Amino acid sequence: MTSLTQRQTSAVPSPRENAAPAGKLPAHRSAEEILAHPDFPAARRLFVAKHAKVYEAGTFPAQLGADVGRVTALAILVCLYAAYDPTDRATWPTLNRLKDEVARFGFASPRLIDDFAARLAQTGYVEMERQPEDNRVRLLKPTERLLDWDREWIAAHYAPLDVLYPEPGYGPPLRRDRDFQAAHAGAAPAAFDAIAAMMWVNLEIVFFLSATSALIILLAFFEMGGADPDARIREGDLAHLAPRFGVSRTHIRNILSVAQERGFVVRSGPRNAFLHLTPRWMTAFDRFIADSLVQSDLTYRLALRAMGIEAPYRS
Repeated sequence: MTSLTQRQTSAVPSPRENAAPAGKLPAHRSAEEILAHPDFPAARRLFVAKHAKVYEAGTFPAQLGADVGRVTALAILVCLYAAYDPTDRATWPTLNRLKDEVARFGFASPRLIDDFAARLAQTGYVEMERQPEDNRVRLLKPTERLLDWDREWIAAHYAPLDVLYPEPGYGPPLRRDRDFQAAHAGAAPAAFDAIAAMMWVNLEIVFFLSATSALIILLAFFEMGGADPDARIREGDLAHLAPRFGVSRTHIRNILSVAQERGFVVRSGPRNAFLHLTPRWMTAFDRFIADSLVQSDLTYRLALRAMGIEAPYRS
């Protein structure tokens, strides 16, 4: 098995040789197809459970702040190193290049990325590697600790798709296959523009990704039955989420307040004691899941193409 830390000797071809030309992306699932699937509710439950597990307190990256800017930076960092060619300066995974790529998504400032990269280095998730062609340059190299998390993060995105489309399924990412991980990282930049567009189309949901663990807390609330209009869930019933996701009860209260302002949460009962997620939340959340799975399916097919494997599209 190869790994991204052995990128120079990997059998996976350079992504610059395999990236799909503009307008020639492989056939892939659509959001409408995913939303209409009879097993979508089961896929939704698994999406919530897998993502909640990936971002739980005490695990990486929750300990450093699991907001959309930092998570986007992690994914891009892995992709940049996968594409690294020592002889081509344009591919060098430097801090400035990371900031430029993250800026395309619009969810993190250069200063945040500076601070985050420093913390990644301090905590052993990134190494500052000398560039052999220019000793003045430091490259951001993901360590095995970061790549271990990346494989779990990738698997969390493909598990719901595997529920919907078990034939032929999504075996490589679910097996945490390292060759697939390398190909996935190398192929993903071809989908960056589509992923960025998807994020902005789903801005109402993505807004909650910009605050530490905000979306995950709403997902956990959903998991508790928060979308049931007959549920009798009080604010205090969410207190156990604070240690689970490494935030304060005040933080949870603020998230609920903002969600209420945006029409995602309503209160009912005596003294408005009971909380409910609204149909508006469910519609927006389902669309976000579907659009996310579309991008995962596209990137999967790009990765297999880079590996020289045909990924049949089966309805």
